[in-house]
Amino acid sequence: MNILLVAGGKVNIEQLVQIHDTLNTPFVIGVDAGNVILDEAGIKPDKAIGDFDSVGEEVLERLLSITDVEKLIPEKDDTDTEHAFRFALQMKPESIVCMGCTGTRLDQTMASINLLKLAADVGVDSFIIDETNRIRVVRGEVRLTREDIFGKYVSVLPYYSEISHLTEKGFKYEVTDTTLDKVLSLGVSNELVEDVGIISSDDYMIIMETRD
Repeated sequence: MNILLVAGGKVNIEQLVQIHDTLNTPFVIGVDAGNVILDEAGIKPDKAIGDFDSVGEEVLERLLSITDVEKLIPEKDDTDTEHAFRFALQMKPESIVCMGCTGTRLDQTMASINLLKLAADVGVDSFIIDETNRIRVVRGEVRLTREDIFGKYVSVLPYYSEISHLTEKGFKYEVTDTTLDKVLSLGVSNELVEDVGIISSDDYMIIMETRD
């Protein structure tokens, strides 16, 4: 089972519909204002989660009539997105694709990226996708192919303070057994030059595939 999680950040509706179709009948979770975005895209959520402080009562009433709704209290120790992401992991899916998790709120964006480690811990493929980025958190080995790469640029950033024993092969700038400190920009804007690129480390890595 694949899960499509849509939060209330910036979403390209055409891209959302395309990803929904590509996932082949995913379980859809709308997070707070993400349910408005899903409605605009003509996609019915299987579950709606949030405190719904950013949607009107009319929207909430309609959601209650068509889907399973979990209403959260506004005063809580996690974001609506974290609550929804943890719910998604409890369903033991093959993958989770998150949209609406980036936008003008950089605090929310960074918090959402950090959540991806929860999926990496249990071996679930998980991504944040928007018009120009595909983001994941991984540990171990990742292979990127020319056919499937999301954008021209590939950046590797430490999740914690550093990445040790980092190796990148098949890229314009190759490294072997390198330590990448969090304060350095050494891992930003690499480019795939072979048919397959390999990134590996035993430490947690944030991998961003980006395009202009």
